[in-house]
Amino acid sequence: MKRIVKLYVTFLIISFMLCLTTAASSAPDTISPTAPKGLTAAEVTHTTISLRWTSSHDNIGVKGYQVYRDGKRITSITKTEYTNKNLVPGTKYSYTIKAYDTAGNLSENSIALDVVTLKDTIEPSPPEALTCSPAAFTSVSLTWKPAADNVGVKGYEIYCNDRKVASTSAVYYEYKKLAPGTDYTFYIRACDKAGNYSAPSNSISVSTLPDKKAPSPPIELKASSVSVTEVNLTWSPASDNVKVRGYDILRDGIKIGTTTKTSYASKKLIPGKSYNYIIRATDVSGNLSGNSNSINVATPDDTQAPTAPSKLKITTVKGTSVSLEWTGSTDNSKVAGYQIYCRGIVIATAAGTKRTVRSPFGLDSEDFWVKAYDLGGNLSDRSNIVTAVAAP
Repeated sequence: MKRIVKLYVTFLIISFMLCLTTAASSAPDTISPTAPKGLTAAEVTHTTISLRWTSSHDNIGVKGYQVYRDGKRITSITKTEYTNKNLVPGTKYSYTIKAYDTAGNLSENSIALDVVTLKDTIEPSPPEALTCSPAAFTSVSLTWKPAADNVGVKGYEIYCNDRKVASTSAVYYEYKKLAPGTDYTFYIRACDKAGNYSAPSNSISVSTLPDKKAPSPPIELKASSVSVTEVNLTWSPASDNVKVRGYDILRDGIKIGTTTKTSYASKKLIPGKSYNYIIRATDVSGNLSGNSNSINVATPDDTQAPTAPSKLKITTVKGTSVSLEWTGSTDNSKVAGYQIYCRGIVIATAAGTKRTVRSPFGLDSEDFWVKAYDLGGNLSDRSNIVTAVAAP
């Protein structure tokens, strides 16, 4: 009997311990690892820094480490060493390390470590054997042998007529922004990560192919919309053996504008007038196409007068001179200007909303008012009347 009781008590104790262990294991882990210590730079080159540090401790277990450079996380690893590559020679970097556990708890930062990569003052060797394929109308393909450097070549700069025009990390480049029938000289320079530049490569002279072929004429010219003062034109694009640069717009035989699009708004027209339009295409060599189809477009008559000017006032009176100001009119097309009246006679015009006029009748007590007119010659009602009195 005593043996049975003893075994039962032992069973209860073991069960209680197991319950405690299960409860402890199911509780959340909120304890962070200790901060990594002993951060050092084991090796430093022109472009790499190798870091090492002492392992952190955790109540359950450290899962890994986060590496920060200049305050930004750059990687996460499980080891206590890391080599940061592709750095810039002669540059200062600041590193810190954080440990993290399986629950995601982060430690405090390690003590920051500032490290400077080795300076590089040796320039790359010049690129060699610069050659080019036969030039096209607007492009040339260049190739060269790679340069050498004590650290590593970062890339190449392409010079055309002594002006830098492009950069590349490859040992070939197609430059496409040339003009047909033009002579060019090219050379290449190599550069490394430290900003050291090589001497120029050999130079080569290239002549692009001349372009004497004109574009095809634009077709299907039409007026997409017409108002009293504006005609909107559209057409189908021209084609060219190289490239169409743009289009010249001719109105009544006179060039009025250019565009790179296949549409154009001809503005500031006179209402009730007919206009003739044609389009010509130009290419990058300046070759001019033949004429497009010709179209005649008439703007509608404008029979709507502008609104009357308002708030006419006299600002100053000096002798027989009177300075007037007013609020402008509106119109369905455009207000062309204003007529200033004295004794019912037009004595002046104005493009804006102010004008100083001289009374042709002397100045005892004279009434003034203003009317607006548009491009169609429509005249508005008169403004309010103001009276100018000569100063005593």
